[in-house]
Amino acid sequence: MADWDPELYNRFRRYRAEPVEHILSRLEFADNEAIVDLGCGSGEYTIELARRSAHGSARGIDGSPAMIDAACKLLDAQPEDLKRRVSFELLDAPKFHANRAFTLIFSNAAFQWIRDQRALFAACLKALKPGGRIVVQIPANETETAKVELGRLAREEPWRAMLSGRERAFREDPPTYYAAMLAELGYERIDCYYLTFHHPMNSPADVVQWYRSTGLRPFLDVIPKNRHDEFLGLLTARLNSAYGTDGPMTFDFKRMFIWGSRPAGD
Repeated sequence: MADWDPELYNRFRRYRAEPVEHILSRLEFADNEAIVDLGCGSGEYTIELARRSAHGSARGIDGSPAMIDAACKLLDAQPEDLKRRVSFELLDAPKFHANRAFTLIFSNAAFQWIRDQRALFAACLKALKPGGRIVVQIPANETETAKVELGRLAREEPWRAMLSGRERAFREDPPTYYAAMLAELGYERIDCYYLTFHHPMNSPADVVQWYRSTGLRPFLDVIPKNRHDEFLGLLTARLNSAYGTDGPMTFDFKRMFIWGSRPAGD
């Protein structure tokens, strides 16, 4: 796919931060954490994680050159103490491997892009120090109105012929699936659950803009650029009808949180 657009992704920064705030409300930090942020994006959360561990380190990993470039620019503006304790690396998450190197693995809205999630969770377990923790947040919004209407539009011609199977970009498994997977891999203290966040929007057109930087990427990457406006205009019209308004509305976004730990004696 084409590279990410950090500016477009961060247009709804406040709303996208809410699941991270939920994670941070549960996490307790020691003074010397060794943290890795898988799918770190533009780096804000990597830096915040390091800030919460007085003498700890944080390493951000992302497969997008544009996101890593934005993260490095953000880091350049930080105090010298944080600059010494934070680093960023251009690396696709499935290529992440380490051995007992980290006390905390954090990932916000990245694992849904991974085809072999089990292999990555196994690599994360190996990368954790004994007693180390993992927390992953995955969008779980495939049945929300916008995603349903997007799928319907993508299955209609002429878009169906262009998209050839991309009309459903992500799989969506329930918390019980992930809890069982982590247990089989050897994690303990597993906790998997849904939370729904409620985002006031000016109109359904804002929901389309939200997805342009994420869930629409596999579609727009294939549809010819000279037909993007047509596709997005049709999707906006459908959402106006489905939500019953072309004005202010609430965008409900369900997310899954996955917590686990490497056994302390392992």
